[in-house]
Amino acid sequence: MTGRESFRRRLFLYYFSIFILFTAVIMVFQYHREKNIRIAALNSRMNDMAGLVDNYINVNSLTKNGNYILIDSVFRLIPVPDLRITVIAIDGSVLYDSSVEDWNRMENHLKRPEVGKSLFSPFGTAIRRSASTGKDYYYFSRYFNTYYVRVAEEYNINIKGFLKREKIFLVFITVVFVAIWALLALVTRRMGESITMLRDFAARVRRGEGNDPGIVFPKNEIGETGKEIVRIYNNLARNTAELTLQKEKLFRHLHVLNEGVAFFSPERKVTLSNNHFLVFLNAITGEHSIEAEGFIEHPLFAGVRSFLDRHQGSPGRQGDIPSTDFHIEKSGRFFGVKCILFHDSSFEIVLTDITRTEQTKAMRQQMTSNIAHELKTPIASVRGYLETLMVNRDLDEDKKQYFLEKALAQSIRLTELINDIVTLNKLDETGSSFPFETVDVASVIREVHDNLITAINKKGISIDIAVEEGLTVTANRSLVVSVFQNLVENAVTYAGDNVTVTIRNLPGEAGYHTFSFADNGVGIPEEHQARIFERFYRVDDGRSRKSGGTGLGLAIVKNAILLHKGEISVRTRTGGGTEFIFSLPA
Repeated sequence: MTGRESFRRRLFLYYFSIFILFTAVIMVFQYHREKNIRIAALNSRMNDMAGLVDNYINVNSLTKNGNYILIDSVFRLIPVPDLRITVIAIDGSVLYDSSVEDWNRMENHLKRPEVGKSLFSPFGTAIRRSASTGKDYYYFSRYFNTYYVRVAEEYNINIKGFLKREKIFLVFITVVFVAIWALLALVTRRMGESITMLRDFAARVRRGEGNDPGIVFPKNEIGETGKEIVRIYNNLARNTAELTLQKEKLFRHLHVLNEGVAFFSPERKVTLSNNHFLVFLNAITGEHSIEAEGFIEHPLFAGVRSFLDRHQGSPGRQGDIPSTDFHIEKSGRFFGVKCILFHDSSFEIVLTDITRTEQTKAMRQQMTSNIAHELKTPIASVRGYLETLMVNRDLDEDKKQYFLEKALAQSIRLTELINDIVTLNKLDETGSSFPFETVDVASVIREVHDNLITAINKKGISIDIAVEEGLTVTANRSLVVSVFQNLVENAVTYAGDNVTVTIRNLPGEAGYHTFSFADNGVGIPEEHQARIFERFYRVDDGRSRKSGGTGLGLAIVKNAILLHKGEISVRTRTGGGTEFIFSLPA
C-alpha cells in the first residue's frame, strides 16, 4: 500500500509541478504585461505634459525671447505633485529647470540616458538619481527639433504604487490553483489505480509469482491496456513453458547422442553444445586446450572455414539450406564433419566418430577380396576335376572315383566356407536376433565331442573335460556350440597328433564364467597371436589350405563371445601348446 500511495504521490507531484511551472509562466507574463501597460500609460501622460510644455513655448515665443521662466505658470495647469520640467538646448545646455533655481550653471545634459534615447526614438525614459537634486526620478524626454523637453516625476511611493500590478490577479490565480490542485488529485488517483495495478502485476512477474487472477483493472483506456498486457503475458508464459520443455528435450537429446553437436551464432560464438563435441574436437586436433569457438581456425577445419566465408551472409534460395561435409583421419580414427548453415547465418557443426564404420567398410572390402580369393581354389578344383572326367571318359573306375572324391571334398569345403561366412554376417548384422537361454556348458562340450569323434580319434587326440557339472551360462545355445566346436576343430586341424585338449572353468569376475581351452600341441608363435582372430588369417597359409580350414573359425569364436559381452584372449601355454581363455555371462 505504501508503494501504491508513493506512486500516486509521485504522479500528483509530476502534474502539479507542471501546473506550478505553467502558473509561474502566466504570472510572469501577466506581471510584465501589466507593468508595460502601466508604464505605457505613464509615458503617455508624460508625453501629453511634454507636448503641453512645447505648445506653451511656441505660443509664447520663448525660444526667441529666452524667457523660459514663464514655464513656471504651466504648473498651475498640470496638477501633478513633485513634477519637474526641464528644457534642454540641442547642444545639451540647460535652458530651464523647474527644480533648480540657478539652472544656467547646470552641467551639460546631452549625455543623460533619457536625452540620448529621445534623439533617435519618439521618446526616451530612465529611472535614476538626479545629480542636481539628489532625488530619484522617472525621466521622460522628447526631442522637438531645436530643443528637448524633459518631464520627470519623483520616483516615490506614488509612482511605485501606480506601476504596481493589481492584487486581484493573484487572488484569481490562487483560486484557480486550488481548483486545479483538487482536480489533479482526483485524476491522478484514478490514473494511479490502473498504473499501480500494472506495476504490481510487473512486480509479481519479476518475482516469478505469475499473474494474480484477483486483479480487476478499471474500465478505462489504461485498464484495457492492462488487460491486454495480462493476456499477452499469459500467452507468453504458455509459449515460454512450451519452449522450456522443448529446450529441455533438446538438451537431453544432445547429451545422449553419440555425435558431437554444437550450434553457433552468426558471429561464430557457441550458443549450445554437448560433451561429445569437445571430446571429439580434442581427439581430432590432439590439443586438449582448444575451445569450441576457436576450432574453426585450426588447419584441419579449413573446409568449414572456407564454406562459411563463401556462404555466410549471402542470401540463399527459399528452402535451400547450404551444407558441407567431409572426413578427417587422425591417429587411426576417422571422423565425419558436417556443417549446416541456417538462413540467419547461424550454423551447426556435427562431429561423428565413423572409425568403426570405416573399419567395417575396410574389413568388408578386405573380406570380399578374401572371400573371392578363398572361393577360387575350391571352385577351380571342382571345375578341374569335373572337366577331367568329362574330357577323359575312358578313365578307369579307380581314377574316376578319385576325382569324384576330390571334387566332393572341395564342394564340402566350399559349403563350410559359405556357412561360416553366413554365420559371421549374422553375428555382424543381426546379433540381437539370437535368443538367449540357460545353457549347460558340460552337455554342450560332450555334444561337440560326439560330433567330432571320428576326427578326434583319427588324430589320436584326448579331450579332458574338467567343467563342473551343472554349470550354466545365459547365452545362445547354437553359438556356444559353435564356439567349442570351432576351438576343437582348430585343435584337431593344427595342434598335431596325439595331443591332449583340456577344457575347464576358472574363477572369474562377478556375473561371468571364465573358461580355459588348452592343448599341448605345436602352439601358435607369439608374433601371430595378435591376428589369429582376423578373418582368413593363417599362420601357415600353405599348411592351412592343405588341412582344409576356412580361416574363419576363430573369427566366429571371437564374434560369438563378443556378442555375449564376454572377452577372449590367447597365450602360449607353459610347457608348450596354446591356451584360449574366454568368458560367458552367468
